[in-house]
Amino acid sequence: VADRAIAYGMIIGIMNNILRWSVGVAIMRPAATAAEILPEDNKKTSWLTPPLIAVMCAVAVVVVSPVQKALLAEGTYVHTLWLAIDTCGDACIPLTLLGLGGQLRLQLTPRTDATGPATSASEQKRGVVLVLVGRFLIVPAVSCAALLAIYVYVPGLVPLLRSDPVLFLTLAIVSATPPAINLMTVAQQMGVYEAEAAAILSCAYAVGVLALSVEVSIFLWLASLIHST
Repeated sequence: VADRAIAYGMIIGIMNNILRWSVGVAIMRPAATAAEILPEDNKKTSWLTPPLIAVMCAVAVVVVSPVQKALLAEGTYVHTLWLAIDTCGDACIPLTLLGLGGQLRLQLTPRTDATGPATSASEQKRGVVLVLVGRFLIVPAVSCAALLAIYVYVPGLVPLLRSDPVLFLTLAIVSATPPAINLMTVAQQMGVYEAEAAAILSCAYAVGVLALSVEVSIFLWLASLIHST
């Protein structure tokens, strides 16, 4: 059961990262940056960011069996390179958390060199509340309703959803998780909404401790209910 949940979570995580570093970056990129900084010939490939390339390479390594075996063969130079990349990946989250903490500290200090669109304190609070309500209430409710509708009315669309309750539970939990910590990295890379991203992430992870505890209990009840009938 745990292995299936991890596998489902990894697949969903890969898809989320592909969308985050392509569509997400394109949405957050200021219009002036896209029009003035990027050359005309590169506008069509502006969505191809380094993290997205890394995700695509990782998928290729997993899919192509000879490449996977070459990278995982111990005692080779390529495997050493693989271990180095893996170590850098382990340091990504701590470094992002340091950046998040630094951005929160800067929020308390008046700045005259801030970049990006200015946001008032009241607008920022409304935005944080809107994100929290959407992330912990609206999105999970819509996701569970969609999953239940597929399960009841069109079971042939996703047969695995009907036969494996772990898939239903994994999809439901993923829909209720807080915004990805990589949002801070995207905001810093684009140079916009850094303070807003820091506020959203801090509040989301604080509220998420209680919200996820309640929602996971509801998801477990739903999974047991629909698969026991």
